[in-house]
Amino acid sequence: MPITKARRSAGAAQARRAAPRSMRPVAAAAAVALAMGIAACSSSGSSTSATTGSSATSTTSSSGTAAVVATYPGVTEDTALHNSTPAKYRTNGVQVAVFNDWPPDEFLQNGQLTGWSVDLAHAMAAVLNLKFTYNPTSFDAILPGIQNGRFDAGFASFGVTPQRLQVLSFIPEDSEGEGYAALKSSNINITALNQLCGRSVAVLTGAFDYEYLLGESKTVCTSAGKPGITLRQYTTQTAADLAVISGRVQLTAAGSVDLGYLVKQQPKMALSTLVVNSVYNCIGVRKGDPLGTVLADSLQQLINDGVYQQIMTKWGVAGLVTKGLLATQANPDPK
Repeated sequence: MPITKARRSAGAAQARRAAPRSMRPVAAAAAVALAMGIAACSSSGSSTSATTGSSATSTTSSSGTAAVVATYPGVTEDTALHNSTPAKYRTNGVQVAVFNDWPPDEFLQNGQLTGWSVDLAHAMAAVLNLKFTYNPTSFDAILPGIQNGRFDAGFASFGVTPQRLQVLSFIPEDSEGEGYAALKSSNINITALNQLCGRSVAVLTGAFDYEYLLGESKTVCTSAGKPGITLRQYTTQTAADLAVISGRVQLTAAGSVDLGYLVKQQPKMALSTLVVNSVYNCIGVRKGDPLGTVLADSLQQLINDGVYQQIMTKWGVAGLVTKGLLATQANPDPK
């Protein structure tokens, strides 16, 4: 089925790009620590130990997390890239934070970290011949953890925002938009935003999608004399999806890739045609850290070798990037 992308004004598109990635949890204003707008670490931000799903040589760090030098099919070390890596990372390895509940990007399955973003991390580690220590954790703990030095990189499909670029830099991994899914039996296929009027939609608590759809409910629905969109917030995406599967809510809104994965796992669900608000999903690193350039170069090597494309095809991910790039405050939209 062809994908329809809603056409929006330049101002609306900029507002979307300035907001966190679709369906990424973002704290309300009172909970956003730091003047720069980085999500504050909450009580849910503790890490848990897990192993990774790739072929790897494992050791145990003092924190109990899995430290591995990964091997990945078709990947060999790039000696020049290894040598260009800062000495502290060649010696001590890289502390990698991974969002633990966002399939198919990155998630825990039977105690193992898996997902297309995790596979990319393993492949990058193999290109660089570096030890990556994986720390599965909640999303809201990752950005401040990178900033304060607890983590060196975050594989969590981050969106690029002007606020985050004040303290972090980002390596785009792919791009996706916001999609919608409903029970097949409902015969609901959203092709335009005004078709959401009068319907109930499940969203993740604190996500951009709530504010976006709240605004669209006024602009597209109530201002035109139509009933508004009924938004139901849930603390996890799984709970939001189950609300639809159980018939309590008509639709769920999330990243288009994530919902594509959902409908493969849940035959009762169907993906709507409409996709809006395309943005990059990125790896995050500290602003000014040479590790960012190294990771971007390693991604370029994986693209050149075709390994990147193989990983994304394996997970059914579209919206592929064609270059290994680094988004910085000075160059927020690299080409």
